[in-house]
Amino acid sequence: MTRRDLIKAWLALAAFPERHRGSYAIPGSHSPIFRDVAAEVGLNFHHFNGSTGSHLLTEIMGAGVALFDYDNDGDLDVYLVQGTTLEPDRKPLFPPPPGWKPGNRLFRNELAETGKLRFTDVTKQAGVGHVGYGMGVAVGDYDNDGYQDLYVTNFGHNILYHNNGDGTFTDVTRRAGVDDPRWSTSAAFLDFDGDGRLDLFLCNYVDFTVAGNKQCSAPTGEPDYCTPKAYKPVPSRLFRNRGNGEFEDVTESSGINSSYGPGLGVVSLDFNGDGRPDLYVANDTAANRLWLNRGDGTFREDGLEAGVAYSADGLAKAGMGVTAEDVSNDGTLALLVTNLTREGVTLFRGSGKAEFDDVTAQAGLLQPTFGFTGFGAGWTTTDGSTFSLRTAPSPCSSRCEEIPTPTRRKASSFTTTVRAGLRRSRAWRAPPFKLPP
Repeated sequence: MTRRDLIKAWLALAAFPERHRGSYAIPGSHSPIFRDVAAEVGLNFHHFNGSTGSHLLTEIMGAGVALFDYDNDGDLDVYLVQGTTLEPDRKPLFPPPPGWKPGNRLFRNELAETGKLRFTDVTKQAGVGHVGYGMGVAVGDYDNDGYQDLYVTNFGHNILYHNNGDGTFTDVTRRAGVDDPRWSTSAAFLDFDGDGRLDLFLCNYVDFTVAGNKQCSAPTGEPDYCTPKAYKPVPSRLFRNRGNGEFEDVTESSGINSSYGPGLGVVSLDFNGDGRPDLYVANDTAANRLWLNRGDGTFREDGLEAGVAYSADGLAKAGMGVTAEDVSNDGTLALLVTNLTREGVTLFRGSGKAEFDDVTAQAGLLQPTFGFTGFGAGWTTTDGSTFSLRTAPSPCSSRCEEIPTPTRRKASSFTTTVRAGLRRSRAWRAPPFKLPP
């Protein structure tokens, strides 16, 4: 039986209306492995979503952060993306604290100069304090001058900041031709055509406006935020770097716009071992997309056949964060997608040839993540052979302060360690987990 036959059989089984799901208990918390030192080291930042009670969908999205060495001094600086109010005539439900500064913030790490972990707010000097409804940020040296540049996604116009190399940045969005006035969520730099210059992929979400905000309700009948299904999805975009500071929109010619959903997360790696960077997009309540790079300027969408469009139960989940890494050190990728509460994360194990299997349950990740909504996710390593998986919680959707459940805990993060492969895990501070053979 071919893989395509297996997929057909799987879809037939998934079509049955009754799905039997087990009951998953939410584990208790374990001792913390991190200590919050943000205030101690000068990272004074308060994210403001501008919520006024209108249940605007943007209020439960964002915001991103970038750790990058913008001044090439050998330590990581921090860029934090900020929200704002979309209804300035209405009083916010949760106003920012006294002394709050609007706009995105750049904090310079003083570790290399002083030997102490300390951050200084250099936003004004650097010129990167855009005030808008920020969503995400991508880092890459698009002009090969040795300095990392920034691309910031927004609900509204996006921004490309060119790093001038002297501690300042210049907004070159218009000249570069990489703006998008719609709702963009995340982005990724990649050299898809192999010319040595970083191109830009842009994730877009849904066609949403404040004026067109729809009224939705929770199961209890109370007003609540709509799901993305209430709005039409917006195609992602691909920009090719021309090498002269300008980009060409190749969304249509590359085929990227032939299939799309409400995109939230993206990761670019070589998923089929042909030496070319591919793209995986996590969609919210729609099938995820795997774009395989053909090497001729075009991409082929292969998510279904590769086994990464849906989870093992044949359902499209609320894909949000996504990360991929060769955590087994065998040349194959482990692809992880964070989802909505009562869905759990999805872990795909790859073969190195764009073929994946959903091994979430076998790896022990379903139960500890079932009660949480995750947005960000990432693998980290200190020695190149031991990896830790960390997921970041999402904002509450509505009235979370009135719902006394473990899923509303502030510290709804998940950490587990991978040692000599993937081993079993638990929520909070977790022991190692393992991929099945």
